[in-house]
Amino acid sequence: TIEDDWGEPVRLDWPINTSYVDANPHLSSDGLTLYFTSVRPGGYGSCDLWVTTRPAKDAPWGQPDNLGPSVNTWADEAYPSITADGLELYFSEFQAYRDGGYGGQDIWVAKRATKNDPWGEPVNIGPPVNTASRDGKPTVTPDGLVMFIRCYERAGGYGSGDIWMTRRATRK
Repeated sequence: TIEDDWGEPVRLDWPINTSYVDANPHLSSDGLTLYFTSVRPGGYGSCDLWVTTRPAKDAPWGQPDNLGPSVNTWADEAYPSITADGLELYFSEFQAYRDGGYGGQDIWVAKRATKNDPWGEPVNIGPPVNTASRDGKPTVTPDGLVMFIRCYERAGGYGSGDIWMTRRATRK
């Protein structure tokens, strides 16, 4: 129940955590797929998006896979967030930015037709969400209709980093 106390945190061991930076986890709605950011070897830039799966919630995690060159580039991809159906992957850049952006940091989306298909080429979600400021760290709701983002120095904000929210009527 909601009144229950949280248990003692348990570190995820290898192959999830390594001696490299492994961060920004996002668990799929069924609890069987974990997306995260890592600077481990085998990537396309210094910071890439990785995924690991398990057959059941009580099973160990498998060997992580890099999401590959359709998602990861020479830039730093980070902060994954996925819709409940597993068909849209949102992420932002971190420190090294992808070509075709609107500002210092942008939010991108990669899509696929089914959960068994590879991710398509990411697309910058553009304005009005992305601006000349640093817009990033997306968290999309399970239905994919609301997204929370962190923006640094965005016009109309209260400080250097603020939480913003955006909505859309449908998922085209």
